[in-house]
Amino acid sequence: MGIDISDRKQAEAMNIKLITSLKESERKFRSLYEATSDAVILLDEKGFIDCNSATLTMLSLNQKEEFLTRKLTDFYPEYQQNGQPSQQLLKRKIAKAICKGNNHFEWIIKRTDNSEFPVEVLLTAMKVGDISGEKKSFKNRVIQAVIRDITERKRNEEQIKASLAEKEVLLKEIHHRVKNNLQVISSLLRLQSRYIEDENVMEMLKESQNRVRSMALVHEHLYQSKDLSRIDFSEYIRNLASHIFKAYEVKARGVKLNVKVVPVFLNIDTVVPCGLIINELVSNSFKYAFTEESLGNISIDFNYEHNNENKFILQVGDNGIGFPEGLDYKNSGSLGLRLVCSLVRQLKGEIERVNAVGTVFKITF
Repeated sequence: MGIDISDRKQAEAMNIKLITSLKESERKFRSLYEATSDAVILLDEKGFIDCNSATLTMLSLNQKEEFLTRKLTDFYPEYQQNGQPSQQLLKRKIAKAICKGNNHFEWIIKRTDNSEFPVEVLLTAMKVGDISGEKKSFKNRVIQAVIRDITERKRNEEQIKASLAEKEVLLKEIHHRVKNNLQVISSLLRLQSRYIEDENVMEMLKESQNRVRSMALVHEHLYQSKDLSRIDFSEYIRNLASHIFKAYEVKARGVKLNVKVVPVFLNIDTVVPCGLIINELVSNSFKYAFTEESLGNISIDFNYEHNNENKFILQVGDNGIGFPEGLDYKNSGSLGLRLVCSLVRQLKGEIERVNAVGTVFKITF
């Protein structure tokens, strides 16, 4: 009686094909495993299982057997750069990888010659066998560690930090010198005014001095600030207003200043024109808004436009005798008002005179 063995032969052929395919896959994996420049290490709860050739090069070892007999503690210092004990910290890193599936972090590794260097580590937890009923632990799991030497990257980062620190010092020095130069100009104008008898000329020199001072204050704030690109605008306005009051000390005795400024940091391209605008409008209030006997208020308000934090509203005004009827402030012969309108255009904003008691200007930008 004959026995049909065709099914068995077909099964054997499929097994041979599957084994061949698995071997080919293993060969490709091994090729990639060995070809990568990153160190790749396999370990379990008992210790090291395997590593690629890049691991040996990274750790200054010659033979894989030498690596496999080593302990994990042989390849890191007692403490990491943050001051934490390496052994306890690594246990937490591995526990997180087992819990989450992987964990990515920076680490300090020690070679066999005791030299240390920074690396980037990716731990991946892989299941081995049936662990469906077990808690998440090292048991029945293999950890794959992919380690990349980041010595060059850290060196470049330090160079960039050093370069930025140097540029910051230079920029601070520039702001300091600009401030000093502007103060020299302001002092020269003040000295010159002592030899002037014409009241109109003296007033012009004082106005010029105040304008120079408003710009000097910007550079003073930048020099003193940690952020060299932006200025605390609220603090700047208060200092500027205080300086203007001192400049008009006699006329300011009966005048009260009200400043309401939303906390905001602005760049120098915005602060300089805003400072000059405030200087001109507040100075005009001192000169024209109040009689010698009257008391009054000068207000400076700065806030976001309603429901739009990309636009600001600067409002400067007084409750004095009011703006002269029939005078077109946009086409005035006054240098101060012409300067204000020019600065508003520089801010790409709009200016309007608000109908209120006294004189109030509203600038939106």
